[in-house]
Amino acid sequence: MKIIKVIFIIIIFSAAIKAQSGSLGSVDARSMGMAKTYNTTAQGVFAIGINPANLLGNEKYSFNLNTVLPLPDISVKTGTNFLTIDDINYFFGGVNGQSRILTPEDKTRFNDLFSNGGFIFADAKVGLVSLSLTTGAGAFGISISDYAGARINFPQALIDIGLNGNTNNKTYSLNDSNVKSWWIRNYSLTYARDLTGFLPGLFSKFAAGFSIKLVQGFSYAGTDRVNTSFQAGDKNQITGTSDLRALSAFSQDFGFKYSFDSDSLKQSAQRNMGPFPSPAGKGVGFDFGISTMIANEWNVSLAVTDIGKINWDVNTAEFTGYGNIYFDDPTNQAQRDSLKDQITGKGKRIDGFSTQLATAFRFGISHYFLGQQNDDSGSLLLAFDYNQGFNDMPGNSTKPRFSLGTEWKPMRWLPYVRSGISLGGEAGFNWALGLGMDAGIVEFNFATSNMESLVAANKGKQISVALGSRWKF
Repeated sequence: MKIIKVIFIIIIFSAAIKAQSGSLGSVDARSMGMAKTYNTTAQGVFAIGINPANLLGNEKYSFNLNTVLPLPDISVKTGTNFLTIDDINYFFGGVNGQSRILTPEDKTRFNDLFSNGGFIFADAKVGLVSLSLTTGAGAFGISISDYAGARINFPQALIDIGLNGNTNNKTYSLNDSNVKSWWIRNYSLTYARDLTGFLPGLFSKFAAGFSIKLVQGFSYAGTDRVNTSFQAGDKNQITGTSDLRALSAFSQDFGFKYSFDSDSLKQSAQRNMGPFPSPAGKGVGFDFGISTMIANEWNVSLAVTDIGKINWDVNTAEFTGYGNIYFDDPTNQAQRDSLKDQITGKGKRIDGFSTQLATAFRFGISHYFLGQQNDDSGSLLLAFDYNQGFNDMPGNSTKPRFSLGTEWKPMRWLPYVRSGISLGGEAGFNWALGLGMDAGIVEFNFATSNMESLVAANKGKQISVALGSRWKF
């Protein structure tokens, strides 16, 4: 239970920290306004973490700086894939101050909400500092950024039991439960180079880039595997099998105490939080990308990001449950303890473990149907993206995500208007809207990727907001 509490703390804390992560994690405000259609359009400092080759993309400005002034780069997204505000009000709001008595139809409807798996999630970003410099030898970028994210998948079986109780001889599986949460920091060094001369006549422009990331992990809590099922027998006994493993790690500065720790360990744990806590794990990651221009009109880009892993070795613990489940006497303390250990896992400290980074493949294509980038007379950009995660780490999904985004600047003194739709991934359908204001050496961006939740608030399942600024010279 303490691990679950920590996960919710990380969810809340997520509102204060940053980075692009995985195939669907939080991004900068400009990209969010285009429904996270960013594989060709995120350029300069915004390309770091998405496609390092696009560090060369913003040719009008040789130097970009993204920091906390004049506006901090903040992006927050949270929600579920199953409950709307109307659902929450109906099932949990009561009737005239009294609890609602659910009818059989209500129970079926509530159970059906979890038919495709129910999860809640949160992720966010705040840029510490990012800068890029374009020279004759290529483009160079440096970034320090944090990412915190959490996701909890609820097993449908628990909802079924809660609504209908144990049904004799029915098997309940917890295999669809999944928990992942972490807080990590990336120290990135990025380089991109124009290689058009090596492919004469094939592309109008061809650039390649890579990033090297030193990764610090401050906390992690997640399930490694869940293969647990049980059933109630005719005589109210519960039988089944369990194969559960969960892992966790926390910075020493968190002052975290495991319930199974000795008294001396609990007394030695001291909380010492600050902006630079000591890491609980370390790793190395890599991004690779290329960006091309075809017939001086079509920009086509692809990249693979966050290749690598984190080795966790501070305050690491393992929670396991393995073997047969049998329970037929609620008064038997030994049976109750055994059932709890099999279902939730029995904890112990371990030397360490490893987790993958949120590795993802990215592809994008874009075209200016009016004007060009940074044209004072106006421009109209249309872009399409495909993002595919290779694991289910926070901010990532093995379900592909497709998006279509646009950016329109009617004329010089009017703001950029951005919009887009995103389909797939874990979040499903999203409609985004954003605004950008260019004041010369500095630009301001504002966006949400969930306009549907603002237009029809009671039908919304997710909320998001992003803002930020960038200096350009």
